[in-house]
Order: sequence, then structure tokens, then C-alpha cells
Amino acid sequence: MINLLAVDDEMINLMIIDESLSDKGFSVVKAKDGEEAFQILNSDTIVFHAIILDRLMPKMDGIELLKKIKRSEKYRDIPVIFQTAMSSITDMTEGLDAGAFYYLTKPYSRALLVRIVQTAVEHFIKLQRAKEDLHKGMGALRHMVTGEFRIRSIRESHELAPLLANACPDPERVLTGIMEILNNAIEHGNLGISYQEKSELHDNDKLMEEIFRRLDTPEYKDKFVKVTFERDAERIEMRISDQGKGFDWKRYLSIEAMTKNAFKTHGRGIFMAKKLSFDDLTYIDEGRTAIIRIDLNTKPGNLLTDFQE
Repeated sequence: MINLLAVDDEMINLMIIDESLSDKGFSVVKAKDGEEAFQILNSDTIVFHAIILDRLMPKMDGIELLKKIKRSEKYRDIPVIFQTAMSSITDMTEGLDAGAFYYLTKPYSRALLVRIVQTAVEHFIKLQRAKEDLHKGMGALRHMVTGEFRIRSIRESHELAPLLANACPDPERVLTGIMEILNNAIEHGNLGISYQEKSELHDNDKLMEEIFRRLDTPEYKDKFVKVTFERDAERIEMRISDQGKGFDWKRYLSIEAMTKNAFKTHGRGIFMAKKLSFDDLTYIDEGRTAIIRIDLNTKPGNLLTDFQE
């Protein structure tokens, strides 16, 4: 059973969410404010796959609850979908900085709600499966100094990501970002799936089918992603190179891109990877090579302070 927690002080909104998602096979638990929602989480009786959270509420508002969730090791992986009428850059930046997974601007369609929730749940399940591999005796990888790997498929990227993460001092912090960059190199780089194509394929639940199809075609079947790993006394550097046409990577690492794509099912993955998983992320070779930097003994940056500098 896929369980969702819906938090809103307006009963009509909770009813709409419940009706829209129950028909799709989701089980929706409702809370009228942040305090009640946090009590439900702390009861440990249900494993939640996503949280739909209103921003403005009495007692404990959405931002405060979101921060509590993301500070908790038990709950921080649960994707939080913010629903709000506040859509200024400052408001959106505050929510994304606190860890919001998606934004839904009121009023929104039921179809969009279902699509966003399905994407969030898929992300959560994929991340939990990858994190299971983090704890399978790979701690010795933190002594790795250099390495080189080649992968072709999404399955192989999900095998490699936990290995690379385990070579870093904070594996859970970097895992999501590494998965994002590897998948981007395969999907958009080697297989040439454009942003618009991915949107249409995702909406029709045909993305993985198209990825498998292209992997078997003569045009793409021999392409691979090369990954190198280097560690010195100060930092870890990974280079992830695909054999595609490149892309305008600067557009996807800007604050404008983040706010523009905050309401879409994809398009801000590399931005969030840079801000939340890595100490730096840049591209060379016209976007075909991602360079990841992880400083040793440092913490990830803060979105708000980064933008204000």
C-alpha cells in the first residue's frame, strides 16, 4: 500500500486530495495542521511515501513542519509536495531551501496532483532501494583513492551510485545527487531524450519503455557513460562523461531555472544536486562532462545564503 500524508487546515482541500488520490490506489491520511501531522509521523504506525503539505496553517505552518521533517533522519527522505498560493521567487526559494520536493500552486488540476504525487512516490521508492545498498558492507570504499567505471543503462547507474556514495564521507547526502547526474548522462546525453520528450513520455508513463527501446537500437547501443573518481587530502572529484551532443547546462543551474521548473515533474534535478548533495557541480565539453566536487569535512551550502552572496 502506498501511503500519503495530506496536511491542510481547510477540510475541503483534504477532501479533494483524498478523492483525487484514493481513486488511483493511494491511501491518504489527513491532518488539519502541522502539529497533528508531526504527531502522526512520530506515531511510527505508518510508512509514508510522500507528504502533501499546505504552507499557511495555524499552530505550525508548512515551512516549520518541512524543516522538522528534513532535520529528522527518519523522515528526511520523504518527498514533500508544497501546495500554496504564494509563488514569488522569495517564497519558492524558502521552500526549496527547506527541502520541498515540488510546488503545487493553488488552484491546480486533479490530473496534475496525481502526476506530481506519482513522480514523488517513484523517487522515494527508487531512493530507498538505492539506500539499502549503502549498508551492504561497502564501507571499505571510503578508502578508495582513484577509480574508473563505464555504464550504459539506468540499472547500472543504480548499481554504481551507492558504490560511489560509499566512497564519500556522507553517503546519504551525495547519493541522490550522484543518481541524478548519472541518469541525466544516460537519458539526455547518450540516448538523446530531450526535455520535451521526457515530459511527454513521463506523462504517458512510457519513459522507461523508451529508454529500454533506445538502448537496443544501433544508434545508441554502443554508447557508454565514463565515470572517474579521484580523492586527495582536501576533496573528492568525480567526472561523469557521456557521448551525447551536450546541452546548455548553465540554464539548468540558475535560480531562474529552479523557480521556473519548481511546478514541473522534472527539470531542476542538477540544480538541487549541486545545492543539496555536492559542494560544487559544473560542466565542461559543452555539457557532456559533469565535474562533481565534494570537499572533505565541510557541509553543503544553503540556497538562500548562496543567492544573497
